[in-house]
Amino acid sequence: MDKSVPQKKIENPVKRFVVLSFATGFGLGYSPVAPGTAGSLLGIPLGLYLLQYPGWMSILLLTLLTLAFSPLCTLANRHWGVADSGKIVIDEVIGQALTLIGLRHFVRTEEEHPTLGYMLLAFVIFRVLDILKPYPAKIFDKQKSGFSVMADDYVAGIYGAMIVYAAVKVVQGF
Repeated sequence: MDKSVPQKKIENPVKRFVVLSFATGFGLGYSPVAPGTAGSLLGIPLGLYLLQYPGWMSILLLTLLTLAFSPLCTLANRHWGVADSGKIVIDEVIGQALTLIGLRHFVRTEEEHPTLGYMLLAFVIFRVLDILKPYPAKIFDKQKSGFSVMADDYVAGIYGAMIVYAAVKVVQGF
């Protein structure tokens, strides 16, 4: 599938710095190997931070961030002339953080944190879902907008949160 979009470089250096810094997950998207995986790593501290808040509040914040970052992804797409360039990883940051929300039920106090094993499980589940693009993520992945860049990973993150929640319930014996 052709992912090219009309190229329009961001001329203003401050605007370019801000847009590309956020879009690339503060440079993680420039990783020569697995930039999406590198970007997902940045989603872990964000997701862990959000576990201290009620689930609805965390999901609302991540939804607002998705909407706020969508125009930045559009600008980055145009800057590079490619829809959903591998350098854009802010979508993985949000998707990974959403997946970690699946652990919210198991963290009851501010001092309590999910185990490393559960965090690794959430990481792997999100990466698999991000690669497989389950419905409707695959529909968004075929679009060329900044919103679609964010939306496919948002969907994968929601699915990931549900799978993580169910897996932990099974492990803990309901």
